Amino acid sequence: MTQIQRPTFGAATMPFPDEAIIVPIWVSAENTTLGGKTRRDVMARKYQYTFKWKYMNDTDYTALETVINTLVAATFTYGKWPQSTSGVDCLGTLSQRKLEVGVGDSSFFSSVTLTLIEEENRL
Repeated sequence: MTQIQRPTFGAATMPFPDEAIIVPIWVSAENTTLGGKTRRDVMARKYQYTFKWKYMNDTDYTALETVINTLVAATFTYGKWPQSTSGVDCLGTLSQRKLEVGVGDSSFFSSVTLTLIEEENRL
């Protein structure tokens, strides 16, 4: 069995997520002809990746937030999915940060959701 590396986004190496979802996104037009046939014209296809952590430590969150706050695409790599094993440029969005456990300014864990969407289409 091959061991999968932790996911990375830009300079941030993320912990393994508690939940990971990949969703194909198609930008398309679909029409039904007078004869009843359905036709689809696909203009773009890309993927959206969503990760959820119930407990992410402050250090990992800060590294991830630093990449997100550049407001430009960064390279996402995760060996779990063939769509991202060689790296793909994505834009990221972080959810609200909810304190779950801990106190102080550096020793706590938060629940976090990260959503990445590919910058370029795959057509």
